Amino acid sequence: MLGVVLAFHAWSGPSDAMLVPRIVLTLWSGVALAITLVELSRVTGTGSWPLSTLPVLMGAVLIAAIAVASLGFLLASLPLVALTLWLFRLHRPLPMALGTLVIAGGLWFLFHHVLLIRLPTLLTSGAL
Repeated sequence: MLGVVLAFHAWSGPSDAMLVPRIVLTLWSGVALAITLVELSRVTGTGSWPLSTLPVLMGAVLIAAIAVASLGFLLASLPLVALTLWLFRLHRPLPMALGTLVIAGGLWFLFHHVLLIRLPTLLTSGAL
């Protein structure tokens, strides 16, 4: 354990900008896998299979992540945000539409204009 701490201390920093997001994504995926395993163990014990929001949301995130390459970030994130709001029991149409546009558009604006992280785009002009 001490060797790992010393190795991190002696390390001069990331070699590229994607190292820290990859570490966070790995940790996030590990936590999601652990939660899924706990949910599956509870289902196995009861014998019934209720549709939990976690597997639905995880599947939607996977589909959106794959769709980003061809649709761009903004168009791929709109259905994902709408589904997330629906799963969090926001069923009224106007607040869900406004929330979807504000959250997905706000994330795009934050990454693209504030943090200057260029996200995948649908159009070559970078409009989306």
